[in-house]
Amino acid sequence: MFLLFDCNNFFASCEQVFRPDWRRRPLVVLSNNDGCVISRSPEAKAIGIAMGEPYFKCKERLQAADAVVCSANFSLYSDLSDRIMSILEESLPETQQYSIDEAFAKVDAGDWYPYCRELRKKIRRWTGVTVSVGIAPTKTLCKLANETAKHTPHMQGVCDLSTPQQWEPILQSSPVQDIWGVGRKLAPRLHSLGIRTAAGLAESSLSWLRKEFGVHGERLALELRGISCLDAEEQTVRGQVMVSRSLKEGIKELSVLREALCRFVEKAGRILRADGLMASQLFVILRTSRYNESENLYSAHQGISLPSYSDDSRMFTHYATALLESIYRPGFEYKKVGVLLAGLEEARHVQPTFDHPVVGPDKLMQVLDQLQQSGHNIGFANRGQSTPWHKEFLSRCYTTRWDDIPETSRN
Repeated sequence: MFLLFDCNNFFASCEQVFRPDWRRRPLVVLSNNDGCVISRSPEAKAIGIAMGEPYFKCKERLQAADAVVCSANFSLYSDLSDRIMSILEESLPETQQYSIDEAFAKVDAGDWYPYCRELRKKIRRWTGVTVSVGIAPTKTLCKLANETAKHTPHMQGVCDLSTPQQWEPILQSSPVQDIWGVGRKLAPRLHSLGIRTAAGLAESSLSWLRKEFGVHGERLALELRGISCLDAEEQTVRGQVMVSRSLKEGIKELSVLREALCRFVEKAGRILRADGLMASQLFVILRTSRYNESENLYSAHQGISLPSYSDDSRMFTHYATALLESIYRPGFEYKKVGVLLAGLEEARHVQPTFDHPVVGPDKLMQVLDQLQQSGHNIGFANRGQSTPWHKEFLSRCYTTRWDDIPETSRN
């Protein structure tokens, strides 16, 4: 049996924890550099603010609705996430964090509904964040249960799909594209073959699904039938590491773009090493704004195969800056630059070659990562001293910075 705990509107909820006056008001959280909407309160959804919508497109609607606008405050979100995960791990030892605001827990069969109701109240009481809980014998059904709990008020945040009698009616009414694991490419293929609901997928022949969609299609059907195919400890190696950012003011100078790119390369390297991975390919992207039709548009990307598998940010920076110089064209105002690391492999599985007999995690990079984790802002000089982006609506770091701790007056 699996339990899935998922925080509701997590980033927006975190902003409201220390600002009760922002509750019951439309509230949106913007991406890095205040580019687009990445989290919305229910009130913001009600006025038609879409996820991923550029801020400049919805700015007037937000102002008319007296909405609260926040820049992404990842220090606050990460700290509250750690607190929630600590509560779950203390209560449910076999907890696996899936994302910053989601966690699965593997438990024995039984009636977990009352326990989840109490644990949900505890998380709300201790952190101020509301979570939804799904209960089911497989992870795929658990995701469906969690989404059902979010959108069905009378369930009060907990949906139990422990038995076929409980999950089969939900499958009948669930579009197949809403099922976890059915992506944008798979859904049209399923539709073309007459499979439009989760129930239709679950009832399909396993041999036919394996023939048409491989093991992935067969596993999806088994999961929807209540047969677990995704172990709680199963870890999937990420396919790529992408770090990019929209540049609000736009940049024309190659030197400024280079400094921004070097910062992104450092961050991509840290993410790669944190997952114990090494990369064999590197790509750089560069483009102007896609929304400003009055300006000349330009978009380019270019990649290269690295000499060997590596996790060394120095190597990544060397090739990334060379690629940037090759695709840069003067005269344009660039609004986005980024780096993508691909061809990933776990460091412990990378094999030496005659040309590169010594492979493995770079020790200097490990030391730099440890210094960064300890709070030291240390990096390579090529990233420059200033950043060409800003966060206009950044809230205080209430839980991670002494000067931002909330104060109360004594009457």
